[in-house]
Amino acid sequence: MISAAPNDPWSTGSPRRGGVLSAALMAAVIAASVGHAAWLFASGRVHNNDFKHLWAGAVILAQGGNPYDPDVLLLAARQYGFESINPYVYLPATGLMLRPLAWLSFPAAAAVWFWGNLALAWACVLWGPRALAVPFRDRARWAGALFLTLPTALQGFGVSPFLRQMTAGQLNVGVLAAILGSVTLLIRGREVAAGVILGLAAAFKIAPAFLIVVLAGMRRWRAAAAAVGTLGLGLALSVGLVGWETHRAAIEVLRQMGYGSSTWAEFQMDFYRDPFNQSFNALFHHLVTENPHTRPWFDWGPRTADALTWLASLGTLGLFLASVLRYRRRPYFSPRWGEAETELFMAGVIVMLLLPSLMWDHYMVQALAPLLWLFGAMNVRRRPDLAIFAAAAWGLFAVPWVHTGTVWRQGAGVLLLSIRLWGALLLLAVLTAQSGRRWREGITRR
Repeated sequence: MISAAPNDPWSTGSPRRGGVLSAALMAAVIAASVGHAAWLFASGRVHNNDFKHLWAGAVILAQGGNPYDPDVLLLAARQYGFESINPYVYLPATGLMLRPLAWLSFPAAAAVWFWGNLALAWACVLWGPRALAVPFRDRARWAGALFLTLPTALQGFGVSPFLRQMTAGQLNVGVLAAILGSVTLLIRGREVAAGVILGLAAAFKIAPAFLIVVLAGMRRWRAAAAAVGTLGLGLALSVGLVGWETHRAAIEVLRQMGYGSSTWAEFQMDFYRDPFNQSFNALFHHLVTENPHTRPWFDWGPRTADALTWLASLGTLGLFLASVLRYRRRPYFSPRWGEAETELFMAGVIVMLLLPSLMWDHYMVQALAPLLWLFGAMNVRRRPDLAIFAAAAWGLFAVPWVHTGTVWRQGAGVLLLSIRLWGALLLLAVLTAQSGRRWREGITRR
C-alpha cells in the first residue's frame, strides 16, 4: 500500500493511520454516492433521455430494422411508451455492442446500464491515478494529493456533468474507461492491447478515432495499427450483420451533424445551438445569430458563426499539431511511454471533445481522465501554478449550472452559457503549457 512520505506536507501522520483514515473517508464517500444514486433511481429522476434511443436502436437493429429512419424510431418510441426520443446518431456497431441490453425489457436494461455505469465510474476514479502512476518516480508523494482531491472529484462531477450522464444514460463513462485503460497499457508497453481498446472505443462512439490519429502522430505505429485493424474488423462485422444499406443511412445521419446543421431538423431540432451544447459552434451561434435560445450580441448570420467555428477549431487543432511536431522533433525517440507521452495524449482527449459540432455538457465526464492524470500521476506539487489552473478547470466543470434563467441568455451571461467550454479550454492550456515547459527545459521524466 502506498503511504505518504514522512516529510510530505500532504501526509496525514503515520502511514498506517493515514491509510486507515483515507480508506474510511473514501468508503464513506462511495457509500454516500451509492445512496444518492439509489435515491435518484427510486425517485424517478433517472429519465434516460439518451438511453432510450440507444436501447431502441439496439432493439431495432436486432430485429433487422433501420434506426436511422425517423419513422421507424418514432414508431418504436410509441410502441415502448416513450413520451419522447432523440435520433439515433451512432454507428450500427454501437447498437451491436449493446445488443445484450436489447434482450432485456427497457426498465431492466435501464437499471443494468445505470448501476453498471456507476460501478465503472468509481472503478475509474479509484484505479485510474494509481494505474497511470506506476512507473513514475515519487509515487509516495502523490498519495496525499490523491486522497484529498479524488473524493471530491466524482461528487463535483455529480453536480452537473456526471449527474447528467447518469440520469440521461449516456456513453461517457465507457469512453472514460477506454481512455484510462489504453493509456495504462501504453505505459506498460502493451501497445497492441492499447490499440485494440481504442479501436473498440471508436466503434462504440466515433470520437475516439481521433486518438488513433494522435497515436500515429506520436509514431506509436503498433498501437495505431492495432486500433485501425480492430476498428476495421468491427465495421466489417457490422456490415456483414446489418448490411450496407443501414450503414449508408448512418453516414447520411452523421453528415447532418456538421457546423450549423442538425439531425431531425425537419422536426425543428437545432442541436448545434442547444443550450446544453458546449461546443464552439453553439457559442458562436448564441453570440452572433438570431436564435431561439439567446439574445445575441450581434446579428451577423449563421455563415459567420460557422466560419468563426472553423477558425476556432482549426486554431485549436493547429496548436495541438504544433505540440505533436515539437514532440516528434526531439533528438531521440524512446519506445517507452512516459510522462511526456501521457501529457500529449491527454491533451488530445480535450481536442477530441472540442472539434465536433456537439460537445454536450455531460461529455465533460471524459475530461476526468486528464484531471486524474494531473492530480494523481503527474504530482501537482511539482507545479503548484498548474495545479491551481487545473483546479479552476475542474471547478468550471463542476459548478452548478441552471441554464434556463434569463441571466444566461443575454449580455455576458451568453458567455457563461458555455461554461464547460471554458473549462475544457483552460484544461487544454494547462496540458500544453506543461508540455511546452518540458520541451524548453529538456525535461523528460520517466
